Amino acid sequence: MTTRTFTDKNGNEWFWEETPETIEALKKVNKPSVVITDLTKPHNYQGPLYAPHPELKDGKQETN
Repeated sequence: MTTRTFTDKNGNEWFWEETPETIEALKKVNKPSVVITDLTKPHNYQGPLYAPHPELKDGKQETN
C-alpha cells in the first residue's frame, strides 16, 4: 500500500492509503453518471423553437 498526500491551495493536507479498493472506488466516482448522446444526430422535437410574443398575432402587432 502506498500513502498518498495532497495539499490544497489553503495549506490543508490530505493523506490516504492507496489500496485496490480505493482505486476502484475512485474509478466509480470519476465515471460519468449520465450518458451524453451524440448531438450530431437529428432529434425528434416537435414543439415550437420559440414562444410567440403575446402582443403579436400572425406577425402583426395589435392596435388598440
